[in-house]
Amino acid sequence: IDKAETRIDWTKSAFQVSAQVRGFYPMAWFELAGTRVRVLAVDVENGDGSPGLTLDDKLLVACGEGAVRLTRVQPAGKAAMDAAAFLNGRDVPTGTDLSA
Repeated sequence: IDKAETRIDWTKSAFQVSAQVRGFYPMAWFELAGTRVRVLAVDVENGDGSPGLTLDDKLLVACGEGAVRLTRVQPAGKAAMDAAAFLNGRDVPTGTDLSA
């Protein structure tokens, strides 16, 4: 598996993104401010917006259809943590683009 294949494709449906996270565990990732962040768990939720944009400040991310809430992540060089702990050290406001 190539690393590029494990990068989350936010244009896919929320169910497909959820399956990608589970299927590539623990290797699915996105970049935030130049730092790679692994996604270890998500919940599928309702939501509508441009794929890859955060829809709130609690890591709800728009997908091609629906949205996923990131519930467990692991920033590069750090231990795995739940979303609340991740957000204690980072500001990820509504409208942050995680697809770049």
